Amino acid sequence: MIKNLPDGGQYLEALKSGMQVKKLRLSLNFDESVLPPYLEDWLGKLSLLYGVPFEHLVPNAEMLPIESMRFFYVDPNWTSCLVDGALSVGAQSSRDTAITKSVYAQVQLSLNASMQLVRRRLAQAELPEEVNSNIAVAGLLIRSQLISGWPGLEIAAYENYTVQQNPEKLIPADKIENLRFERLAPDVMLCLYAKMPKLVQLNEPKEGLCFGARSNGKVVPRWLGYHPNQPAGQFITENPTPGDETEIFKRNNGKGVIDIAATKAGLVKILKVKNALSSSGELSPADFAIQLIKSAEQQSFLSGEIVIPNINDCTDY
Repeated sequence: MIKNLPDGGQYLEALKSGMQVKKLRLSLNFDESVLPPYLEDWLGKLSLLYGVPFEHLVPNAEMLPIESMRFFYVDPNWTSCLVDGALSVGAQSSRDTAITKSVYAQVQLSLNASMQLVRRRLAQAELPEEVNSNIAVAGLLIRSQLISGWPGLEIAAYENYTVQQNPEKLIPADKIENLRFERLAPDVMLCLYAKMPKLVQLNEPKEGLCFGARSNGKVVPRWLGYHPNQPAGQFITENPTPGDETEIFKRNNGKGVIDIAATKAGLVKILKVKNALSSSGELSPADFAIQLIKSAEQQSFLSGEIVIPNINDCTDY
């Protein structure tokens, strides 16, 4: 429900008589605003830097070199000046200035709420019943071939995380909703959040199923589902030791051609120890294909005191 804003005469009279101007204002909640819906939506987008030239965000290309990522806070004073400038277009007299000044704090709260609805409105998604008007916008900029090479790249931010032991595994907690998630150029991505995340994970699209090996050129065998408590397709361990992985062997002078027999022998050796083969003790072509499936990869960026080994390495997920 949108109520009519008290006119300038009421505000000026209230200011002259010492009345509390806030009594004339509208109380802030999700359904009420001091701004018309179209103006609130436009200013909400402006507060999320829609329409701001990229050279104003990154004044020098060296601040965002190729293959880099930058985490940042959005200075609320900067966006407040941006909104100020937009509102000043309609201020033609001291009365207009007094009206704007008297409701400015409430306008800022309205925009804090509106910023959290921009993506939902663009997606025509269901709007929440209430939103948090106390936010501190933060985000990240990525300039990389990763953005152009994987159009379906998923970027998830979390407020916190824990590290599970035996096996060591990163457990995200309290996912942060995106305020803005947009590709500004073929290789540049901008993400904005309502708070600074402690964990950001870049997830390769899961539909990109292929064959391959880990970054070290080795393969950790997968369960084949022939025995109880051995779910087919899952790794035999999440924290492999040298005895839990085998190399992808290459033919001599084969220019990267896989030696199928040698690679199969390496896999069979480990799977026999784990009692993971079928009753025949053989690794069928279908079983061999399962072993070489390359899962989508995930890269985690952490902030805080808790870290896990080899945090710079991608992990399968």
